[in-house]
Amino acid sequence: MPFQTEVRPSSSTIMLTALRLLGHRDADKQAVGARLLADLARVEPTSPELHDPAARAEFDRRVVVDLRRLLVAGLIRRAGDGLLALTDRGRTALTDCPDGIDDTVLMRYPEFRAHLARRRGMIIDPAAGLDGSLDVPADAVVAPGSAAQPAVERELQEGFIAFLDGLTAADNPYDRDTHAHETWDEGYWEAAGIARNEVA
Repeated sequence: MPFQTEVRPSSSTIMLTALRLLGHRDADKQAVGARLLADLARVEPTSPELHDPAARAEFDRRVVVDLRRLLVAGLIRRAGDGLLALTDRGRTALTDCPDGIDDTVLMRYPEFRAHLARRRGMIIDPAAGLDGSLDVPADAVVAPGSAAQPAVERELQEGFIAFLDGLTAADNPYDRDTHAHETWDEGYWEAAGIARNEVA
């Protein structure tokens, strides 16, 4: 399928390809990336993602970010051993939206809407790597005395991402009996619940 955007491949294409692949078999994020690169090589063999290490690194980050979004929305789940699997919800989305999955589709799901609402006023910078780095948007209004809020959100996001990256709850880097430790745990177990489709 030819890519319709200068961002190769688009988030819509990444998510659609992931769902199609997982509709046939469980796969890890590397297999999803390899499938996308194979498709890209067929339609645009000179694409920088195929030849330039920096472009490839950015591509790899974007694949992980979009897989996280599918996981948060409950369209895919962790199947163990680093594998991802399609959920019944994902199968339905693939049937209902065979031409692409984008934010308008993800916003149908309460888990995804809740995830975005919690991060209102925060943005994830994929170029900063996969450590859940967060920045406050330049136009965000910060109430007096709320300067600590980004740090709390960062720890929640770190815990959330830790689960998606296959870590365990014991990998919490913060000292026990601290707010940071509890907030990291909250993010971790939230992701675990969403991945098992137990969060409504």
